[in-house]
Amino acid sequence: MSYLDSRHNKREKKLRRNYEIDSSLYESLEELTLIYQATVADLINTAIEYLIKTENVLLYEKPKNEITTIHTINIRESNIAGMDKLKDKYGISIYKLVNIAIRNLLDDYHK
Repeated sequence: MSYLDSRHNKREKKLRRNYEIDSSLYESLEELTLIYQATVADLINTAIEYLIKTENVLLYEKPKNEITTIHTINIRESNIAGMDKLKDKYGISIYKLVNIAIRNLLDDYHK
């Protein structure tokens, strides 16, 4: 392994996927893009990667008036494969896993 490999990840193929994301979660991610040099898609990929690594799959109750909107996001192939494994293991839909991942990321940020 070269020094370059240890410092930078090689590019990974990304696939466009549509996900239903709670509006409040998406708005919070948009606010984080003003703090970090990252896009919303980058933050979602980070959140999914962290969820796959920790398997911290905790369901949360969505507020009653919460609006869910569909967003098209470029997701890394490894994250898609990891979410499929979590879906099979826990029996939770991909859409819910994405929202759980975002919620976990935001909770961790606010601690």
